[in-house]
Amino acid sequence: MRHLLISDIHSNVEALDACMERAEAVGFDSVLCCGDIVGYGPDPNEAVARVRALGPRSVRGNHDRVASGQGAADDFNLPAKTAVYWTRDALSHEAAAYLRELPAGPRGLGGDAQLVHGAVTGEDDYILSAADAAESFRTTGARLTFFGHTHHACVLSSGPGGAVRLETPRGADGRWVAGLDPSVRYLINPGSVGQPRDHDARAAFAIWDTEASRIEFHRAAYAIETTQSKMRAAGLPPPLIERLRYGR
Repeated sequence: MRHLLISDIHSNVEALDACMERAEAVGFDSVLCCGDIVGYGPDPNEAVARVRALGPRSVRGNHDRVASGQGAADDFNLPAKTAVYWTRDALSHEAAAYLRELPAGPRGLGGDAQLVHGAVTGEDDYILSAADAAESFRTTGARLTFFGHTHHACVLSSGPGGAVRLETPRGADGRWVAGLDPSVRYLINPGSVGQPRDHDARAAFAIWDTEASRIEFHRAAYAIETTQSKMRAAGLPPPLIERLRYGR
């Protein structure tokens, strides 16, 4: 079984379409989404419609929660807060209802795998360090946890000794494969579709191949200027527009 892993689309349909074109070329059987379908970008309704049509198993992200009216953006920085309230106003009733129905993680996938948005400890928590990863490993018994929120593609592993190891995708061709050891537990971030922050502006996604016991990381170039033009027309904050060019 090949599962397409997507996260942090952030209303960027140009990036999502590029990911889907490449994903269809490499092949997948089902879709898993780690949340934040909306926020930051200019096309929230279109992003929700595209994701919904894929029929994914998904969890909500913190932007999905706030944009759909399930709380305030008190802990967001100013550009993010501006964008999420713009998104709330722009969402159709149907799109907002879909986002409200998304479950908070962790969401079990059967067996020993699960989805979260930020961390096992909470959807707003970040896994940015070995200490953060160790806390999530302590909080769950799952062997595989897929997460988003940081916008950095990575594999964090905890072997029998408990030490946490970090690996990041490499390869200028935009493809990297990480094998999965059945004796090791993993926290895996597929990267951000719509707003990468690992200094690679290309949209990111991954494939979890259960038969081959591996994760394939992919990148897809997309029309960044088109997304930026839409954001300017919508009056979204300039820092959110400019960062797309640099992948940070």
